[in-house]
Amino acid sequence: MPIITATKPLTQLFNEAWLNKTAKQQGFCKRLRDIRPLELISSLVSAFGDGNVDAIADLHRTFNGIHMNSDANVAYKPFHNKLRKPEFAEFMQTVVSRAIAVFGKQLTEELPSKLQQFEQILIQDGSSFALHPDLAEIFPNRFKGRSPAAVECHMTMSLTDEQPLKLGISADTASERDYLPAANTMKNKLLLADAGYVGLEHMANVEQHGGYYLMRSTKQLNPTIDRALNAKGKPIKSMAGLKLKALQSRRGGRAPVLDVDVSWPHYQCRMVLFWHQKEKRYLWWLTNLPRDEFSTEDIMRLYRVRWQIELLFKEWKSFNNLKRFVTRQEHMVRGLIWASLLSLLVKRFIGRVAQQRLNMRLSVLKIAKSTQGWFEPVMKSLASKSLSQLRADLSWAIDFIATNCHRAQQSKAKQANSLEAVWEHLNA
Repeated sequence: MPIITATKPLTQLFNEAWLNKTAKQQGFCKRLRDIRPLELISSLVSAFGDGNVDAIADLHRTFNGIHMNSDANVAYKPFHNKLRKPEFAEFMQTVVSRAIAVFGKQLTEELPSKLQQFEQILIQDGSSFALHPDLAEIFPNRFKGRSPAAVECHMTMSLTDEQPLKLGISADTASERDYLPAANTMKNKLLLADAGYVGLEHMANVEQHGGYYLMRSTKQLNPTIDRALNAKGKPIKSMAGLKLKALQSRRGGRAPVLDVDVSWPHYQCRMVLFWHQKEKRYLWWLTNLPRDEFSTEDIMRLYRVRWQIELLFKEWKSFNNLKRFVTRQEHMVRGLIWASLLSLLVKRFIGRVAQQRLNMRLSVLKIAKSTQGWFEPVMKSLASKSLSQLRADLSWAIDFIATNCHRAQQSKAKQANSLEAVWEHLNA
């Protein structure tokens, strides 16, 4: 992607007219005074993406520095009061939604031929972190022995766009299933999720609406085995009619891989079982992917792709300052979570531009943490509305990333479990 083309999504997102209009409509900025939306958004993204944010004062200093003009400095109290407004969180959520729309489809991942039947591959997971104890009534922690307050971020990630698609913010005690993609939006899409998201009703609804799922199953499920096949597709008649837990507790030799049809009173689906020798138990996955198109090996390898969202959470927490915010203000917490996510989106977009220019995959984590020297200048150019300077800064950033963020040589074991190895298998 040429630099001129790469600047367009950034200038579209950091468009002063749109930011001002949105801030006014949502009541965040009734009048445009010292704390203007463009400078505020640019400074928050810069701070979260290129520094160590330990306090609101760090954000305040970055805001004053983004102007490059000491006469435009704002005192701490009005800055703090601006961020504690309920409209701040709403405004930041709207900006993030626009970023997802602007950056999505710009640089999409080419899927293996076997997966190209899907319009999108979605990965669902959540991550939590502690908050100020005074927020315990609003954000109670499900783990009582730790901090009394904790927030959970429920993420839907688009694998094809390599970025977050949707975020829900709740107390740590909220049900994870409430944040799954709606079943009526899943037509021709595939959902990958961990065991905490398994729900028979939702799975049935996804299938009814023409969608697909692949989920790690919980130990609590105990369906009836209607039919069992070994790794070669040969029926194992002795297992028909057994309960799943009865199979788990049977003595004697274990088939290393089983492909079974299971049922409950109101739903039936496919289950793939893998005998884990070290743990002495079966690991199992639930799916409605057709057996004639996706083998047991395909299912097990495809589920490994879910790890991409774990890497995203690591990137978000470690290099975009998603961590405990030293504040008692609920709306400030919500707004800062959105601001932190916005910094991740911007950095990922710039990193993907560098990848496309080099025509090879780079280290996402190296890009995320190697921002010193290039990320802040890009944000300052956007804040100053200098298109020529933005092009120069973005060109330097992409050259730096392309030179310094190559992936390290992995061990054979890690190579076998990598995204590239999964794609290679599914292309075979």
